[in-house]
Amino acid sequence: MDLNEIREKIDGIDDKILELFIERMKLASDVAKYKAANNMVIFQGDREKAIIEDVCRKTPEELRSSSKFLFYNILDISKCSQANEITPDDPLSYESRVKDCPIAAVQGIEGAYGHVAYKKLFNTGSVQFYASFKEVFEAVEEGSADYGVIPIENSTAGEVTANMELLERHNVFITRTVDVECAHVLAAKKGVSEKDIQTVFGHEQAIRQCSEYLDKNSGLTVIPYHNNAAAAKMVSENPSNALGCICSAECAKLHGLDIVHPDIASDPNNRTRFICISKRLEVYENADTVSVSLSIPNVSGALYRLLTKFAVNGLSMTKIQSKPLPTEFKTPRFEDCMFYIEFEGSVQQPVVRKLLKNFEQEQNYFKFHGNFANISRKG
Repeated sequence: MDLNEIREKIDGIDDKILELFIERMKLASDVAKYKAANNMVIFQGDREKAIIEDVCRKTPEELRSSSKFLFYNILDISKCSQANEITPDDPLSYESRVKDCPIAAVQGIEGAYGHVAYKKLFNTGSVQFYASFKEVFEAVEEGSADYGVIPIENSTAGEVTANMELLERHNVFITRTVDVECAHVLAAKKGVSEKDIQTVFGHEQAIRQCSEYLDKNSGLTVIPYHNNAAAAKMVSENPSNALGCICSAECAKLHGLDIVHPDIASDPNNRTRFICISKRLEVYENADTVSVSLSIPNVSGALYRLLTKFAVNGLSMTKIQSKPLPTEFKTPRFEDCMFYIEFEGSVQQPVVRKLLKNFEQEQNYFKFHGNFANISRKG
């Protein structure tokens, strides 16, 4: 046979496969109705195991792994279809507007990037400053603040790991996100020149974001500080002229410092994404991103099977990152992997509500973080 003849035969086989797939999905729908009528769970582990074992037994050894993968995929598509058909579409209860005159918790002091994010997020209300991000989470969870403003990701230095861990450990929801431009400068007391500076202070994330400049000036002693704005305040009050700090131009001005070197960030478009957290679930009209954390078994193909759920439901994933499973959920029996996931969608969509419900029922660990929009992209 020439190539065209071979392709014609393949096309004929594909038509038969499609016809059988459609027939199988109709039968899967009948199975879903039966399970619903008889109060049965969607996933039948013994049935799936028997199907895969039968497929492997009937398949030549050189195709065994491929056929196993193919039928797992078919079974996963069937399960997604069944889940969408019989899972109750229970509405979520949430608030749809920002609290009036809210109190917002921010780590650091006036002039910190968190303070800049706060001013982008809120037009009214008041701000309370805290020494640590843990205290911000606690203030929101305990009710002494209505909202908290937390950095979680930087375009240069990546994820703020400690804050993502706090997000898992505290009972809060993400309501909005905002991007803040982090145009770092090197600042010092009035009259101090760049060559006079021997020690530089800055938050560890800011130090990483300015690594190229700091590496070029290897004679500098670099000391992490809990907050850039606090470092600027400390330098302004210290009698030494050998100290410098990493901060924003606005922060330098606020604390009466000179900018001895502008734009020291390695990336000229350096930005940090902040989340706004709340004790109550709030979903605003323009919310277009859903975030969850969940666990999957640490076995071959488990991640692909998870991704199938999003693909079958037509939901586009925008972020996925592996995370350590919280210690309290680790047991000798479970060696699960955890992922933090963001995907496009709204809890106003039935397909999203059903997917969240299925995750809650199926995964050993599941946490719904919220449904929100990035106000920077909304103009």
